[in-house]
Amino acid sequence: MKALGILAGPRKGQVTDRMLDEVLRGLKERGAEVSKVYLYDLNIKPCRGCYACRGTQECVIADDFKNISKELSDADVLAFASPVYVGNVTSVAKAFFDRGISMFKMTNFGPKWPHRKPRKIVLITSCFAPFPFSHLMGVIPGCFRAMKLFFGMMKGDIKTIFATGRWDFNSKKCRGILNKAYNLGLTLN
Repeated sequence: MKALGILAGPRKGQVTDRMLDEVLRGLKERGAEVSKVYLYDLNIKPCRGCYACRGTQECVIADDFKNISKELSDADVLAFASPVYVGNVTSVAKAFFDRGISMFKMTNFGPKWPHRKPRKIVLITSCFAPFPFSHLMGVIPGCFRAMKLFFGMMKGDIKTIFATGRWDFNSKKCRGILNKAYNLGLTLN
């Protein structure tokens, strides 16, 4: 089983990244071949809206997206993590989604994922707003809505996990959510 973790946040080693690491650690202990990509380390240009991808399911823009698209299409399990930025995913995550649509086959009934269907998809987010304000203000639901729009088209089983009220990583304060992320990784197959 191949598992791909994608971090769409700039803060390595912080809450969202650590949650992703724990999901991947659980998957690795279950025997998965795990890889991880930091989108902020890549050069992914924005979509030009040229529609050259419509017939080929390949984007014509020459940048690092081509490198990650193969891993994305081969994964059995996907774990995608983005912190909340203004009630949504990060701009790098949005660029990834916009460019990722090139991998779908466009039909009269909407986009169709023509690659191996991932069995499981884990969506991870975190925000500084404490619960219940994180939900009342719509920041966590807004971030998950954007993720589910993209990954939902792959038709895999989607699981979500989130942390609220956290800005910087603190091992004592984050222990519960990290254990929950790890246990989620252990249950995915």
